[in-house]
Amino acid sequence: MELSELLAIGAEPTALTAPKVVTARLSAEWSFTGPTATSREVSWALPMPEGSTIAAARLSLRQQRPGQDVVLKTTLAACVRDLRSQLKSRKLTAQPVTCPGCEAVRYQGPNFDATIYSQMKGDYPFVVVVHQVPASSAVPAESGAAQSSLPAIDIATAPKILADPQATVLDLRTPEEYAVGHLQRAQNINFRALDFNQQLSKLDSKARYVLYCASGSRSGRAAMMMQKLGITNVVNAGAYVDLKAAGVK
Repeated sequence: MELSELLAIGAEPTALTAPKVVTARLSAEWSFTGPTATSREVSWALPMPEGSTIAAARLSLRQQRPGQDVVLKTTLAACVRDLRSQLKSRKLTAQPVTCPGCEAVRYQGPNFDATIYSQMKGDYPFVVVVHQVPASSAVPAESGAAQSSLPAIDIATAPKILADPQATVLDLRTPEEYAVGHLQRAQNINFRALDFNQQLSKLDSKARYVLYCASGSRSGRAAMMMQKLGITNVVNAGAYVDLKAAGVK
């Protein structure tokens, strides 16, 4: 699949409620599977040559805040190579993502991120997750977007702050990212969860918080949101991979 197709599907506001808009964007080879008695998930499959027991690729959606994830699982290495080339052609740099037992990198675009997992166990060795922020959720540059995120502290300072036993450490990544590796004391609050604002509102406004995520972007935005809720003692510790490289356990 083309990166532009994955982004177009992710930008469809009704993709989760009206799967036909996704079907219309796929070639005729893709077959649709609707909800069942045991699962509400909808997906699309690209068949393998005759004789294979699994599909060559499977596409699904999952709701996030804001927008949605487009998840592509595939056996086709060539497909993933093409997607990598398309991401690099946009001058995006691959950032390593912790994934025990596999290889993973993330490309951060202006209004999307794409994570590629390779050497996964199971039927599909390659998994691509594309998350796109809908245009309606983007902050116009002239409105002061730079002030909507709290900058990360210096990486040399982070270990000392994280070692403070009085501080509550929050991991703002998805549960999937948290599951493959996180700081020992960190509690997971998914920045993209639909009830993220409600979770923040339940935090103790008098407590001390240290936040981190994959790149420092989500944690920076979450820190600003917390400050607006009256939680003023909050620090953005930045990127998980940088913290691990600095020796934080």
